[in-house]
Amino acid sequence: MQSNYNRLSIAVRLALSVGLVSSAAIAQAQDASGTDASTPQAHGPQSQSTQAQGNTEQPKQSNAKTLTAVSVTGSLIRRVDAETASPVVTLDRSAITNNGSPTLGNVLQALPSISGNATNTQNNSNGGGGASPTLEGGDGAARVSLRGLGVNRTLVLVDGQRLANADLNMIPQNMIERVDVLAEGASTVYGSDAIGGVVNFILRKDYKGAELSVNDGISSHGDGQRHGGQFTIGASGDDGNIVAGIDYNKYNPVLAPRRGFSSHQLYLSSGVVTPSGSGSIPTGRLLVPVSKSPGCAPRAGTTSTYVTLASGNGSSLSDYRCYLGAADAFNYNAYNYIQTQQERTNLFVLGNYKFNDYVTFFGDVFYNHTNSSGQDAPAPTGVGDGWQVLASNPNNPFGVTFSQNQINGDPNSGYPFSTRLTGLGTRLHTFTTDNEQINTGLRGNFGQQTTWIWDASIDYGHSRRVQTNYNEVNVPAFQAAIDAGANIFNQADPAVTALLAKGVDAPVYTMTNTMKQAQANASGELWDLPAGAMQLSVGALYRKNTMNYNVTSDAILDPTTNTCTVLSEACGSPGGGSINVKELYAETLIPVLSEQPFAYALNVDLGVRTSNYSTSGTTTNGKIAIEWRPIADLLVRGTASQVFRAPNLDELYDGRTVAGPTLNDPCVGLTAAQLAQHSAACQNVPVNWGGNPLGQVTAYYSGAVPAGSTLKPEQGKSIDIGLVYSPEWLTGVSTSLDFWHIYLSDTLTPITAQTVANACFNNNNSPFCSFINRYGQTSQIAGAVNYINTPVVNLGNLSTSGIDFTLNYAIPHFNVGDVDPGTFKAGLNTTYNSTYKNNAAPGQPGSESINYAGTYSLQFGNIARWRGTFTLNWALGPWSAQWQSRYIHRLTNLNADAITGANASMGAITYHSIQGGYEWAKIHTRFDLGIDNLTGRVPPLAYQNGSNYNVDTSTYDVLGRYFWARATVKF
Repeated sequence: MQSNYNRLSIAVRLALSVGLVSSAAIAQAQDASGTDASTPQAHGPQSQSTQAQGNTEQPKQSNAKTLTAVSVTGSLIRRVDAETASPVVTLDRSAITNNGSPTLGNVLQALPSISGNATNTQNNSNGGGGASPTLEGGDGAARVSLRGLGVNRTLVLVDGQRLANADLNMIPQNMIERVDVLAEGASTVYGSDAIGGVVNFILRKDYKGAELSVNDGISSHGDGQRHGGQFTIGASGDDGNIVAGIDYNKYNPVLAPRRGFSSHQLYLSSGVVTPSGSGSIPTGRLLVPVSKSPGCAPRAGTTSTYVTLASGNGSSLSDYRCYLGAADAFNYNAYNYIQTQQERTNLFVLGNYKFNDYVTFFGDVFYNHTNSSGQDAPAPTGVGDGWQVLASNPNNPFGVTFSQNQINGDPNSGYPFSTRLTGLGTRLHTFTTDNEQINTGLRGNFGQQTTWIWDASIDYGHSRRVQTNYNEVNVPAFQAAIDAGANIFNQADPAVTALLAKGVDAPVYTMTNTMKQAQANASGELWDLPAGAMQLSVGALYRKNTMNYNVTSDAILDPTTNTCTVLSEACGSPGGGSINVKELYAETLIPVLSEQPFAYALNVDLGVRTSNYSTSGTTTNGKIAIEWRPIADLLVRGTASQVFRAPNLDELYDGRTVAGPTLNDPCVGLTAAQLAQHSAACQNVPVNWGGNPLGQVTAYYSGAVPAGSTLKPEQGKSIDIGLVYSPEWLTGVSTSLDFWHIYLSDTLTPITAQTVANACFNNNNSPFCSFINRYGQTSQIAGAVNYINTPVVNLGNLSTSGIDFTLNYAIPHFNVGDVDPGTFKAGLNTTYNSTYKNNAAPGQPGSESINYAGTYSLQFGNIARWRGTFTLNWALGPWSAQWQSRYIHRLTNLNADAITGANASMGAITYHSIQGGYEWAKIHTRFDLGIDNLTGRVPPLAYQNGSNYNVDTSTYDVLGRYFWARATVKF
């Protein structure tokens, strides 16, 4: 580790030396011209920037001494300038409150730079089986995916500090002063994960007084009600301040059939939209001999057919009719939530106290408690889950045994039977989540005669989520109920249901995450150069993250049998582990030129960070940024930085869960010589082997550690080149144009079973060969795949590029005759995605780079080429209003047709929202009313690619027109 720190020290000294030599040469030239362009850095304690999106007058150099240097998102250097090399979009407090949403997730997820797959309260109501701590839903969480690179490549911060749980909805809205969104790689400033960018929530400071706010809302469909309230109180004095508050909000659930587009599962089949459902139906789906059916046609080439219960109790052949296929399908969408039920309470205390002129204490504490739930249809089950109905069962009129396989070679056994346990009620997935976050420490300066400041802090976060799945089938108890006389053929009978209810279970899954961090920083001026003061910021950090995932015994997967006590959909595996990281980092700002021809200002920003991870070793990453003002009104900026993402706890330590992928086995039909050439991939495979008994094979997803493999960090580059123009001749206007490109290699991703098989087949020494497990020579199915491990691995390249454009105009005040129309501000924020290329398995046969820009897919989600928002604000005396439009361009829905695999189109959509407010000064109260999705736009169909809801719920609004109101009283 010492050698790594030595390399960092050398890199920093080299950067400083280059800057010093360059500055000395420039100084001589400037002295010869007699120009004095010094810009001393302002003194004062470190504080957060108050920059807001829109036009910002740039300070003249002669006034710099009177301005306070502040921290800016994307840099370790304190700056006077509002615009730097980092393209930060800021949502100030008014932009947050004008949205009307009580939670921050909906506010952030509407930004144009956010795309792809992200978790929100619309698309996570299917709780699943608790098989993986990263895959469940219904917990009410919201996360962001900058540049479409995924939630794991977007770093969420509060006042520059990490969270144990990066759920946006757990952050109290009344705690936030503004949100900075930096959509470029920032690994040298913040470390791992900051690849797509950073979302930094800046806390309220120096708040005085008290404020109570209550809100309510309902959709035009009469559902989706939400209500809540916030109370904030603060005091401030010469020696410090304190702000405290409580936030409460509750969302009622909305069932999918409340909207036409999600009332049934829709498939695009040979160009025709077809409602569909599940073949597991309440009246049963039984394969029986044709002779035992009521004249049903046999299946092609067989003497068997499917029947279902028509009437009676099912103990007589006359109680059954022919199964009608799609006409009998069960509509499981009727039970799913399209908005999750959730209720949360937040508490926070923020404060600081000045001991003396040199040392100040600060502390930020907040706590969140969330209760939420998702809901699925009643459990489907069949004999494939491990239960059976013997031919001798008195309730069985067919004279055959319904079981997963033939019993002792009996041809009258092994008949399929599936049903839907509607009598037992829906499967409910409840979540209780508690989050605590504490950041506290000291900050100060080294005396009045120096610009250097310092801070030392400890950051602690803890998150605990308890998931309970109700009405899961306990297979042994279910079998016991059948053996005790429960008539499974008529499970809707209340008496039968009472017996079958003894065969249900409620497994519990508990996920705990802890983060402990200690950090120290120092920054200040090194020396004055002719163009200004050269600055340096250095720091060191230690962080430890721990994960622990527990599963009750009834849901623990047995990898030898591919089952657990409950149905396989609910099987999971315990997992846990820890990561610690030690980091050193530095950044220097070198003013190169000032007030020269074609160089009103020229600055160079250099940064470097060395990170040593206990699990993946050491990585060192650097950046260079250039800020050039050819004239005072125009900033030309560029940043090139190395980015990385270390494997996280889930990717390392997730326990095994079951999948059933289709496998095209490369070992089929080979000669003895060919098998010998591919001995690792085809171990135990016989000559001229016919293939696996089933098209689907067992695959075990897991983190790397349970599969016995290792991971290294993702590595890449982030480049941003842009312009910021704030013309003096057009007061109130500010515009920016940024070109960005992010490239990643060795991406961390779960490998597919097909890739494992192909890689090992082509290379006997492939590290993936150990993932293949085939049955031995003594088995009746020697050579068949027993299972394939498909853990997270380093495999694949991912790159994306595009353009951001913003235009903000604070329109100068004017009168229309004698009428004052008020003041207006307009803002346009757009993103164009030029490319989004992925090569899933570079170097593997058949693997190629695919450009997903302008497409929708299950893997990457919505990568629309164009996204944008336009906002118009108006104010006149106590009145104010806002109109906002949000645009998402049309897309190609990849492989949308379930039969032909053809693509389909998803149309462009524009959402409009309006808000109006009145400040009643006499009673210190403000009233706000708003309508979201004013025109009631319905999301475009994605069919089966859109999960159970047929639409992309990560991107589009699903509730429709929504009315909300809020009243705020200040004391």
